[in-house]
Amino acid sequence: MKIKLASSELRVAVGLLSHKIWRIAIRPLLPCYLLLTVFTGCGINYQFKSAEKLKEDGKFSEAIQKYEKIIEKNPESPRVPEAVFNIAKIYHQNIENFYEAKKNYRRIINDYSNSEWVEESKSAMLEIADYFPLQKFAKWIEVDSDTSGKYMTAKNEIIGVSGDIFEMTRNLYTRGNFISGFRKYYKKTNDGFYETDKDGKIISTVMLLPVDAGKEWSVGNVKYAIVSKNEEVTVTAGKFSNCVKIKKQIVGTSSWSYEYFAPEVGKILTTQSSGGAEKRITELKEYTTTDYTD
Repeated sequence: MKIKLASSELRVAVGLLSHKIWRIAIRPLLPCYLLLTVFTGCGINYQFKSAEKLKEDGKFSEAIQKYEKIIEKNPESPRVPEAVFNIAKIYHQNIENFYEAKKNYRRIINDYSNSEWVEESKSAMLEIADYFPLQKFAKWIEVDSDTSGKYMTAKNEIIGVSGDIFEMTRNLYTRGNFISGFRKYYKKTNDGFYETDKDGKIISTVMLLPVDAGKEWSVGNVKYAIVSKNEEVTVTAGKFSNCVKIKKQIVGTSSWSYEYFAPEVGKILTTQSSGGAEKRITELKEYTTTDYTD
């Protein structure tokens, strides 16, 4: 037997059926659905607040782990660069692990180049830039600028670390022939980079920290002054930005020299001047230091 329903009766029947499905099958699951959204994509704001609360409570490692979990669970979210930046900032400002801070700032600059956090990351990198990288096995090869190393080549390498003292060998060559070699010792403190003796006694100041234009110091009869910290310099080893320029002058003389230091690289250029144009003396040809993208 076939039952024919009027269109109005059909609409009523469908409505009753839909209401029954809602009441029996869907409504009981609604609280679970709402709870789920809090902890997934729709709840990323909640997750950020949770991470920030951990940071405010001084639980820095837990906050970093929380941000890393956000990144893992929401890899396509536009807030991922912000999470990476917050990780970098905790390492930078709270834990003072500058290696990890630079590594994460660099990740934003390289992997999220269109992000609003790029410029802040670049500025933060300069705040903790290492202009004299003391790292075991770091190497620098300097050459005279006139002959690109035929007349003089200096090979520098950090070969050992004892406590906070870094041991460097410096070997000099002319026309490929070894001339002489010696060892130098350096250390870094919160207020500067220093050359020391083997036991750590300070011999001279390489650079005072923080790096600020106009800062001055003296070593014996030699005066030093930071002229600027935003120089653009091109040498054999490449082009470098945000370089520090330091003036070095023996008291009572009418000429002086300049030393240029690139962030995360070290000294890249030495020049001489007596008020006119600078004459290049030595420049960096090759170097090996830590890559913060590893």
